[in-house]
Amino acid sequence: MTRETEIAGRGANLAASAASTTPSTSRHLSHLALFCERQDPEFSKIFEVVNALPLDDTHCHLVTDRDAITTPQRYLERISLAGMPFPNYFPVGVYDSWLTGDEATRHDLDKTYGIQAKVDEMTYHLSQSIFIKFLTKELAQFLDCEPTFEAVIEARNDRGQDYWSYVNSLFRDVNLENIMLDTGYHESCGRPAIEKFEEAILPCRTHRIARIEAIQHEFFGMDISFDEFEGLYSERLLEVMDGEGNFGKKSVGMKSYLLPLIGLIEPLYDRTLAAKSWEAMRKSYAVLPFMERQAAFNISKDLRRYTFTLALEECLRRDMPMQIHTGDGEAPDVILRNQDPFYLEEVVRFDKDNTMRMPKIIPLHAGYPSVGKAAWLSHLYPNCYFELSVMTPFVHQSLYERYKQVMEAVPLSKILFASDNYHVPELFWLAGRWGKRYLAKALTDHVVGGSLTFDEAIEAARMVLHKNNRAVYNLSDV
Repeated sequence: MTRETEIAGRGANLAASAASTTPSTSRHLSHLALFCERQDPEFSKIFEVVNALPLDDTHCHLVTDRDAITTPQRYLERISLAGMPFPNYFPVGVYDSWLTGDEATRHDLDKTYGIQAKVDEMTYHLSQSIFIKFLTKELAQFLDCEPTFEAVIEARNDRGQDYWSYVNSLFRDVNLENIMLDTGYHESCGRPAIEKFEEAILPCRTHRIARIEAIQHEFFGMDISFDEFEGLYSERLLEVMDGEGNFGKKSVGMKSYLLPLIGLIEPLYDRTLAAKSWEAMRKSYAVLPFMERQAAFNISKDLRRYTFTLALEECLRRDMPMQIHTGDGEAPDVILRNQDPFYLEEVVRFDKDNTMRMPKIIPLHAGYPSVGKAAWLSHLYPNCYFELSVMTPFVHQSLYERYKQVMEAVPLSKILFASDNYHVPELFWLAGRWGKRYLAKALTDHVVGGSLTFDEAIEAARMVLHKNNRAVYNLSDV
C-alpha cells in the first residue's frame, strides 16, 4: 500500500470511524462530514486526504497550565493579540500588581489607571469579532457542549481538571508531529515549564528556537566594557546554538525581534559603531523610560544590528534558519510602521565582499497585513521562505483567499505552516483545523482550474504542512 493510498483511506473512513469514538469526537467528525457536503465533490476528495496529513508548526510559543481554569473574560484577554502586550499599556509592574493583588490594591490601582475599564473595552470588542464567534462554534463541537462562549469555557474548565490530557487531545486531533518552539517568550516560567509542556504533547516532537534578544537581555544591563560584552555575548550565542544553552538543549534555529524596533535592518560589521552604541545605551538608562519609543530604540540600534549580524553569521555557517518577526502587531510595545517585509531585503541578501551570501531567512506571520510584500520577497530570493502564522488562524475563512494569493507568488516548496500559538493551546488546534480546511479549498481551485492535478495538490499540501519545515530545519531524524 502506498503512503498516498493509506492517507486517502484514513480520510475516507472518517465517517465510518465516528461510531466507535467518544460523543465529542463523533460530533466533531459529523461536523467535518457536513462541511464536506457543502463543498463540491472535488473539494471533498482533497479535504479528506489533507485533513489526515501530519502537521508541523514552524513557529509557536510555550503553553503553561496557568490557563487550565479560566473565566470568559480572562480567556478573551489571553487569546487576544491586543491583550498579549496589555501590561505595556501601564507603567511597569502596575498591571501585574492589579491582576494578583488583594481587593484594596486592585481598587487603588484601578482608581489611578482605569485598568478594569480598559480590560472591559478590549475584551468586549474581541467578543464581538467573527473570530471568537467562529471559535465558539468550533470548540463547542470539539467539547460537545452548547455553542455559546460561556458554555465553551465551562466545558473547557471541566477538561482543565486534567489539563495536559486536554492539550494532548488538541494536538492529536490535528495530527501535530513537530513544533519549532520559540523559547524567547515563556512568561518567566523557564526550563521546568518548557520541559513539562514538551512531555505533555508527546508523541509530538519539540525542536527549540532561541531568540537573540533573550541573549542580549542577559548582558545589556551590565556595567562592563564593550569588549567584555562582546565576549560574553559571543560565548553565550555559541552555547545556545551548539550546547545546552537553550534551557538545557541546543537550538535548531534562531529568532530576531529587531525589525519592529528599528525598521530597515542593514547588517553591521563595524565594531567601532557598535561600541559607541553600547556606551550611549549605558548612559541613557536614567532617561530611557521618559523617551519617545523610536528615539529609545535608536540609541541601541547599531549595537543591536551588530549583535544580530554576529548571530546571522553563525546561522550561515550552520545552515541554520533565522526567523524574523515581521508584520503582526503587539502594540504598544513595538512600532507597527517598522514591520514592512521589504525592510528585510538587506538581511536576505547579506552582502559581504561583493557577494550575496543569502542565509535562510524566514519572515514570520505572513508579513500580515502586508502579505503580498512578504510573498514577493520570498518569490524573488530563493533563500527567503514564507511562513503562515498569525494570519493562520486569525484570518479564518479568508485564509482560502490568502492561501491562493501566497501560492500564486511563492513556490510551494517554500511555504511553511505555523500558528504562532501563545498562552492557550486552542490556537494550535484552530490553526491546524482551519489551515487544513482552507488550504484544501484553495488547492481545489487549482485542481478545478487545471493548474494542478489531484496528486500534485496533495503533494503541495504535504509540502506546506510538514515536508518544507523538515527540509529547512534539516530534521533528518523525523
